[in-house]
Amino acid sequence: MINPKPSISVNVDPTNPGQFFACCGLLELADRIWGGAEGWFDSLRFHVSVGSLEDLLAILVMDPPEEVHELASGLPVKPLLAPLRLSLDGGASTAITLDAWVTVKVEKNQAIAAPNQPWNFWSGQQTSFRIWRDLRTAVRGQLTSMSSDSLEDLFARPAMLSGRFGFDPGAAWNALDVGFSPNEQGIDVASSAAVELLAAIGVQRFRPELAEDRQSFIYATWGQPLAPCVAAAAAGCAIDVAPTKRFLGRVVSRGSYAALGRSVPIRGENHE
Repeated sequence: MINPKPSISVNVDPTNPGQFFACCGLLELADRIWGGAEGWFDSLRFHVSVGSLEDLLAILVMDPPEEVHELASGLPVKPLLAPLRLSLDGGASTAITLDAWVTVKVEKNQAIAAPNQPWNFWSGQQTSFRIWRDLRTAVRGQLTSMSSDSLEDLFARPAMLSGRFGFDPGAAWNALDVGFSPNEQGIDVASSAAVELLAAIGVQRFRPELAEDRQSFIYATWGQPLAPCVAAAAAGCAIDVAPTKRFLGRVVSRGSYAALGRSVPIRGENHE
């Protein structure tokens, strides 16, 4: 099978789980903006069939999200975990609501909005809205300084950030490695702002196969053009779409925070 010529292509390191989920986010956004999008991996690149990367990113950072203070069930949710409603049309409608990091559980016989592990990596003074706001500012700055031709390397362009969702392993400091937690000391860490934003979108639909302890997971690439609904099944290892590779991801500690660490390929899972 010969894949179609893509209109969006980015360089990707699939052992970086943040970049993997960011690719999923690109496909999700392209489909919601233009419709009929398909995406696929080709070695160390990810392709999408419609749109342009420059236009997609400009739409992504065009408007700030709306902070949600109450779930659909009526339960209040703290700013730390507040879902975010994104508009991709200037605020006329809500295109997608991001809430992968929050769940409902029963505590002391009462339903509450609680962190959904492992997708809530932050704590303390950070909130989902503040994190998105700062990442959005960083991506907007990069869009003004990068040429259209260089955007394919966007995932590898770090920015110094003090707030992150925790998807990019570039910021996955372990306090034991450095003797302290950069996050607790308010120290900026080099991270990919684009990866952080897009991965937060990607993980909304594209969920990996989680281990029972929710501290490790398996995800897979796929090598043929797929719509988001089918690609999500391939990413979560429910189906194989060759050529595919599977990776074992993990959550690492960085003081009172957590983040995704580097993934390792699962041997024997390269189905050409």
